[in-house]
Amino acid sequence: MKLFKNYLSLMITITLFGLAQTSSAQTLVGAQIDNRAGIRGLTLNPANVINPRLKSEINLFTTSAYFGNDYIGVNISDISKITTLDELSATSDINAKPDNNFVGNLDILGPSFQMNLSPKHSIAISTRFRTFFNLNNIGGEFIEAIVDEEENTSQFEVLMQDLNGITHLWGEIGGTYGRVFLNNESIELKGAATLKYLFGAGGVTTSSATLGAIYREASNNLTTLGQLDYGYTDGVDNGEIDFGTFNSGFGMDLGVILEIKDKRERAYGDGYVFRGGVSVLDIGGISYKGFSETSYDMNARISLDEFDGRSIEEVLEENYDGATNVRDQNLAMPTSLQIFGDFAVTNKFYLSAHASINLRDHQEIPVSQITNNISITPRFESGWLAVYSPLSYRQYEEGLSWGLGVRLGPVIIGSGSILTNILSKNSRSTDAYFGLQIPIYNKGQRVKN
Repeated sequence: MKLFKNYLSLMITITLFGLAQTSSAQTLVGAQIDNRAGIRGLTLNPANVINPRLKSEINLFTTSAYFGNDYIGVNISDISKITTLDELSATSDINAKPDNNFVGNLDILGPSFQMNLSPKHSIAISTRFRTFFNLNNIGGEFIEAIVDEEENTSQFEVLMQDLNGITHLWGEIGGTYGRVFLNNESIELKGAATLKYLFGAGGVTTSSATLGAIYREASNNLTTLGQLDYGYTDGVDNGEIDFGTFNSGFGMDLGVILEIKDKRERAYGDGYVFRGGVSVLDIGGISYKGFSETSYDMNARISLDEFDGRSIEEVLEENYDGATNVRDQNLAMPTSLQIFGDFAVTNKFYLSAHASINLRDHQEIPVSQITNNISITPRFESGWLAVYSPLSYRQYEEGLSWGLGVRLGPVIIGSGSILTNILSKNSRSTDAYFGLQIPIYNKGQRVKN
C-alpha cells in the first residue's frame, strides 16, 4: 500500500509537471498507424512488421507514459501553483465517488531492429520495459482522508465494493515473424506473431470484496469494516522494488492486416484505399515464487492521526490483525483486443479509426488492464514528415481527448491529449511520447496508367 501512495503521488504530480514542460512521455495515440511507424507499429499489430515503405529500421528508443482517472480534474494553467498533493486538491476539481478509478503506465521501447527479408517475409527483434498501475473502485473521500496532510478532512461514510489494485513492472525481449498469406491485384492479407520472453521485476496487489469506511470529524476516528488482501512479490520490501531479483514468463502478440489496393490515378504501387487490422496483444503472464499475501480483518476503529508520517502498510500492520500466506502467484499481462481501420483519402492524407478493448478481468487473477478507448485520427503523411491529430474517448473520462503528434525524419513527438489539456480547465488524463529511430525507406512508385 505504501507503493500505491507513493506511486499515486508520483503519477499525479510528476506527470502533470512533465506535461507543462513538454518533456513527459505516453501511449502512442495516432502514431502507431503511420505507414512509416516501423517497430512502433508492432505495439498496435505485429503484422505491421511487413512494411513495404521501409527496407529496415533501428529503433533507438521510444518512451511513452499515461495517467488517467475519474477523481481529479486539473487546470493546466494552475500547474505552477502546485508543489504538494494538498495544493493539487485545492486548485483542482475533485469528483469523489465510492468507486473512483486510477490508471497509469510507462512504456519504454528500447533498442530494436526490423528488416524485410523479402516482399513476403519480415522479422523484428525488440526490447521493452513496462510498468502498469491500476486502482479501481476506491472511495474518493477515503483517498482524501489518508493522503491529507493538512487535516482538512470532513466526515464521510463510504462503501467500496470490488476494490482492487495492482502495480507491476516487467521487461520484454520479443521476436516477431510476419508473412504475406495472399497478394493479388486487389487485396493483400498478412499476419504475424511476436513471441516474448518476460522478466518481471515485481508487483504489489490489493483487493477487497467489500470495504467500508466511516470518518467522524468530531472524534477524528476512522472506522473500517470488511477485509483487505494485500500482496507483494518476493523482492518487494516495504514498497520498494528490488531490481536485482527477476522472475520469468512468456507472452505472445498475434495479428492480421488486410489491405484493399489503390488503383486510382497517381496511386503508389504499394498504396491502398483501405487498410484494416485485428490483433490480440499481451497474451501471457509472469509466475512469481514466494508471493506473500496478507488478509487483514478491517473491523476496527483508529484515529486518523495514525496515518501521519506512516505508510498505509505500517498502519495496517500496527492496527489490524492479519493472516499471511506465501505461495506462487501469476501476474497476468494487460491482454487487449486492438482493431483499426485506415482510409487513404489521397496518397498523403488519411483518416483512421482505432479501438482498444481490455480482455482480462481482474477477478480471474491479478492482472494489469489497459484503458478502453476509441480514437479517430486525421493524418498527413509523407516520407520524412507526418502530422496527426487524434480525437479519443477514454474510459473514466467525462469528455473527449484531443491530441497532436509529429514525425520529422527520425524523431517522433506528440500526445493524445495535449490540446485538451491546454484548452480545458478540467483535464482528467495526460500523456505524451517521444522517440528516435533510424529508418531506411523504400520509395513509393506510382502506378503506370
